[in-house]
Amino acid sequence: MKEVEAPSLDNHEKRIYKLEQSNEDIQKNIKELKDSVLINQAQSAERSKIMMSQNESLMKQNERLSEQMGSVFNTVTTTREKEAERSSEMKKLSTDTRMKLLAMVFGGGSAGYLVIQTILNLLGK
Repeated sequence: MKEVEAPSLDNHEKRIYKLEQSNEDIQKNIKELKDSVLINQAQSAERSKIMMSQNESLMKQNERLSEQMGSVFNTVTTTREKEAERSSEMKKLSTDTRMKLLAMVFGGGSAGYLVIQTILNLLGK
């Protein structure tokens, strides 16, 4: 077992010195901890800025994708709306082509051709 020294002036000075050293060590540790906390706060703030920037970039990408999807949707709906119109135009062109073919077969080189052609031109305009 360790023997406790009897209090003396020399022993008292050693104790005061050890306490002062211990106090300095504690103050040093506290300062290091404060510095560490400040560094962590700065790093957290920097990470937060980076994450905000990435978030803004993702939001812009989402906006672009949304606009593209809207454009695709509009194209599809417009295509479907105009499909009936194009179908009737194709039927009309097909009928006109058949009539012209018949006119050429039956009336080619004669006055009948001119009459049929005139009628078709009047109907077409």
